[in-house]
Amino acid sequence: MLVTFILTVCFGSAYCRRADKIGMKALALKASATFMPVILAIYGVFCQGEAVNWLIFMGTLLCMTADVLLEIYFIAGASAFGLAHVCFIMAFAMDGGAEWITIIIFILIYAGIIYGFRKEIPGLSRMKIPAFLYMAALSVMASMGITVLIAKGGMSGVMAAVGDIFFVCSDCILGFRLIHKRKEKIYRYAIMSLYYGAVYLIAASGVFLGRQIF
Repeated sequence: MLVTFILTVCFGSAYCRRADKIGMKALALKASATFMPVILAIYGVFCQGEAVNWLIFMGTLLCMTADVLLEIYFIAGASAFGLAHVCFIMAFAMDGGAEWITIIIFILIYAGIIYGFRKEIPGLSRMKIPAFLYMAALSVMASMGITVLIAKGGMSGVMAAVGDIFFVCSDCILGFRLIHKRKEKIYRYAIMSLYYGAVYLIAASGVFLGRQIF
């Protein structure tokens, strides 16, 4: 796990430095950083062999695919990310992430995101419905990851919950950056650091299924 973590950091940092220079090298670095969590997810499949592991593997693979597609055809990339969220949602649901408290957590996260973007939402025009749907999917995934932590605890639960929170934060910063057309590099580093951390932790959660820390 340490090797994949170090390589994720190295590839991710290299991509952030070259992201302004759109080309095959930048694209390869971006995909390579996400490929490390894919390897970790494959390791989880071999270690645990549960349906949850397969869904996490599929989700991480779709994230890597989306990273490439976003630079080529945005709609295809966004669709791949949507499918990745579906895979993660199914994985967390199978791992105990669908409880009554999930509804409360979902409402809190969804309402929090909407409130945070309350000034920007009126200006989204035709993108308003897709934005609400994506925010809903993101909130469902995060609420289920947090529920896994509450219901089962363990290293897997911690990683799933923190990974999902990172995902929400990354996408919220990305949304703010796109809407306000902010070009400062600090946004890119924050977005990609949280995103790579999110995918890595979700992949690692599959490796630690059933391992308790409290």
